[in-house]
Amino acid sequence: MNKNSIERFTDRVVDYEKFRPNYPKEIIRILQERIGLNKKWLIADIGSGTGLSTQLFLENGNDVFAVEPNRQMRESLVHHFKTYRNLIALNATAEDTSIESDCVDLIFAGQSFHWFDRTACYKEFKRILTKNGHIVLVWNQRDPEDAFQKEYEQFLLNHIPSYQSVSQRNITEDDLRSFFADRPMTKVCLPNQQVFDLKSFLGRVKSSSYFPKERVENKNLYDDLRSLFDKYSISQRVVFRYITEIYIS
Repeated sequence: MNKNSIERFTDRVVDYEKFRPNYPKEIIRILQERIGLNKKWLIADIGSGTGLSTQLFLENGNDVFAVEPNRQMRESLVHHFKTYRNLIALNATAEDTSIESDCVDLIFAGQSFHWFDRTACYKEFKRILTKNGHIVLVWNQRDPEDAFQKEYEQFLLNHIPSYQSVSQRNITEDDLRSFFADRPMTKVCLPNQQVFDLKSFLGRVKSSSYFPKERVENKNLYDDLRSLFDKYSISQRVVFRYITEIYIS
């Protein structure tokens, strides 16, 4: 993970924490059923950000390494989960976690995975995992079958030049099979959603690293977003639908 990737979210921490979708709690049940997750497992949440994924495992009673190189996001995580004694926050990267070898039972990576150097991080994952350890990659993909999401996706493609190059949508299942190499991979999907008024919808949009922050300088962009919101909102609310994709190896 290079310095530009690390710093991309520095000025978006508040929006990220408030408006990004949570990971469904059902993920814990799925991991219990599929791979035998229990409270004794040591978890490494790589690219933990503000702790949206970390929370799942802390509440399950697991000891968790939260690996996050961005200082503002890491400090937000530490503040939010300060009452948990089973959390260790590390100023480190996916490619160099600073975790000792052969001790982690499960590596979890969420939305941040598409920023990782996959070759270097896979080598690091193998180093820190126990012999029978697991890797789980999860992200909230905007629902491609939803009418609002189809138009929102087209809006991003039309208005944000950098969007296509930084989206996790660029990661295909073939890419993941290549990443996992000789490890088998299982995919599970869950529905997920958020409900936004106009203000929180704009907050969700601004939480993305590719979206320009300055509203005054991008008035047309925000006007078009409001028009999109008005077109699909019911009682001044719009449903933002996702498919949570879970890749277990």
